[in-house]
Order: sequence, then C-alpha cells, then structure tokens
Amino acid sequence: MKVRDLPPDRLLSVDPNTKLADVAREMRMNDQDSVAVMDDGMLVGIITERDLVRSIADGVNPKEAAAAVIMTVDPATVTADEDVSVVAVKMMRLGIRHLPVVNDKDEPVGLVSARSLVGLLDRS
Repeated sequence: MKVRDLPPDRLLSVDPNTKLADVAREMRMNDQDSVAVMDDGMLVGIITERDLVRSIADGVNPKEAAAAVIMTVDPATVTADEDVSVVAVKMMRLGIRHLPVVNDKDEPVGLVSARSLVGLLDRS
C-alpha cells in the first residue's frame, strides 16, 4: 500500500513568525498534533506537540517566541508514491511521528502520522 492510499491527515500550517501561543491555539482548535511551518509556500519546518511541551519546559515564553525558534528545520518528508511500510520504518528510525507529504515540486500536500499508520493496521 502507498501513502496515497491512506486517508489524508490534514496539513495545518503557520508562518515562521507566528507566536507559539498562537501555534498551540491553532493546533487545539483544529485538533492537530503537528503543524507545518511555511515560508512563501515552501516547507521550512515542523512543530509537534512534543516540541511545544519541551520548549515550555525549557523556559521559552510562548507569548513571545516565534515558531521559527523551536521548529524542526528542513523536516524529513515523504511522497505519495512511497510504500507505507517504508514510511513506518523511516518514522521509527528517525524517532518521529509525523511526516509531511510533498509533491514532485517539494510542495507539501498532506501529512502522514503514526496514528494513520496504526489505523491502517487496525483495519487490516
């Protein structure tokens, strides 16, 4: 099975200058556990719930700090043509639970999460 065969996870995005408190609010309002950081239509980073918790625990002020301060720069990505088993191994190897899906122009078109992969196994 390919990534394109998975139910697509919504890709929520913010600007690198968005304050972390606003990032967290957007994630909560949209029931998302990650957000793509986009600059001029290009994926420049990703922020997950785990990143937000770590930053606050480290003393970062979410009302003052911007997304660019804590985002994972140049995140790993996958394409819709990749096999889901390869994606699962990639997530495990990298210790991550979210991978943006990009098209042939490296533009983000979706997101694959560990949750969606587990859901696939549950349906099997």
